[in-house]
Amino acid sequence: EMPASSVDTSVMQQEAASAGVEACSLRPKPTGAQSALIVPRRTFPYADGALDVTIHQPSRLLLKDIEPVFRPDLDAEFARNGRTAGFDAKQAFLRERLLILPVWLQAEQDLSVISDSVSAERKLLLRKFVAFANALTRLLDSYWIDCSDPRSGQAMMGTPTTATYNELDGLTQCLKYPFEPFGCCGIVMHPDWGLKAYPVSMFTTAPLDKVQAALERIQAEGVPELAQIMAQAEQADTDDAGGVCD
Repeated sequence: EMPASSVDTSVMQQEAASAGVEACSLRPKPTGAQSALIVPRRTFPYADGALDVTIHQPSRLLLKDIEPVFRPDLDAEFARNGRTAGFDAKQAFLRERLLILPVWLQAEQDLSVISDSVSAERKLLLRKFVAFANALTRLLDSYWIDCSDPRSGQAMMGTPTTATYNELDGLTQCLKYPFEPFGCCGIVMHPDWGLKAYPVSMFTTAPLDKVQAALERIQAEGVPELAQIMAQAEQADTDDAGGVCD
């Protein structure tokens, strides 16, 4: 069985590519293609806000965007399942098994604003997501799972490639939510939280029932790492508020 992979905690310490805005490259506009929704929104309290997740089966077009990003690990997962070699067989395996989980974390601020406070919140939201991703990975430790790094579009947990995931196109294909142009990319608007939302897409070959059971367990039991993350954030706020003047 494939051992559980988890997000390297060093990602929590890395700086965002610019003040308050995740790294992005020139990306095409959303294609308008659709990926099937197979499990509707599950929203539950998370940290000091909420977490929202849906489960989808990618369209053939979106699969072409996903596969190069995670190719080395998907090739290994394909081989591990003992499938017949060949491009067509691999594509059939991915169409049968691959699931997309767009995960949204509720934010306190409008994340389209460029400011020090928004940049700080983005870093905290990334840490909260990392905690969730690690919890889900532990529960699905027999299966391949990864996510696109919101700062680069590359694989966050596994073997990175030079390919990047088009998060804008992926979210609009899966969820059909409206989006607003922003710099060289765009921002998808959450139906309840608007621009006060932080999306990251996860991908797995785990069976649907296993994924649903893992989400239910996280919702019921929470994520232990969150307590430390929130305590550190609260301490940082206290330190900032109590600055010393000479």
